[in-house]
Amino acid sequence: MTSSGRLSIPDTLRLHLACGVGLLTRIPVGWLLPSAYKNSSASWPLAQSIWCWPLIGAGIGICTGGLSAVLQCRHIPPLAAAGIALGMQILVTGGLHEDGLADTADSSGGMTPERKLEIMRDSRIGSYGVLALCLAILIRAGVLSSIHSIALACLICGIAGCLARGAFLVVTKTIPPARPDGLARSLYPLAQRNLTIALAVIICLCILLTVFLMPAPLTVACLLTFIVFPILLALAVALLIARYAQRKLGGYTGDILGACAVITECTIMTALSALFY
Repeated sequence: MTSSGRLSIPDTLRLHLACGVGLLTRIPVGWLLPSAYKNSSASWPLAQSIWCWPLIGAGIGICTGGLSAVLQCRHIPPLAAAGIALGMQILVTGGLHEDGLADTADSSGGMTPERKLEIMRDSRIGSYGVLALCLAILIRAGVLSSIHSIALACLICGIAGCLARGAFLVVTKTIPPARPDGLARSLYPLAQRNLTIALAVIICLCILLTVFLMPAPLTVACLLTFIVFPILLALAVALLIARYAQRKLGGYTGDILGACAVITECTIMTALSALFY
């Protein structure tokens, strides 16, 4: 910490990473925290840490896709390999986004915004939620089982994971929160500077992943396909979900953001894998 009481740049980056990892995964983050924040009751700068969320998502995606492809190379049946990889992903993330997807699906049975929000806070899961989870797992498992190249699996899942965690930032920038409380409320209003930095990280990650993991020769078409197309697709999904949330709930919730992440991931994985199937 500097003499003025502010964190140094390395400590600030560590704090932001701790915020992101602590929110998006079940990985302990005590070792990441700067000394000034250990055993401290100070609130974490969640909104300032959004730049690293796509980075964490890309890491989760790369590990998931890589594990599935490696297991297939070791003669594990493709669908079983995909199931194991997704199981490990859910263990790491705690099923955070899947929980949001299930709650959002269940809320569609409510007739009013108030009733929908009430259903979202109910810890029980309904038939709509079960069906949504089954479809999300089925789509991702189907995509993973069709990709046998380790590099290609890491590329597709890395980009999908990156954009899935970036897409819900568009939702928080587009519409207000539906509740006056909750963790997602702390993301509103989202500063333009923070969003711009997050977008720059997303673009850089997509470029780096494409350059280093693309199994085919790099061409302009490849760069457009794996950088511009996925970003536009994620943006379209996020805007559609934002419109749905605004009309049905009057704003976003944490569950809406989780649903946005899962739907975006499924959409991008399916679209990119179709190019090589």
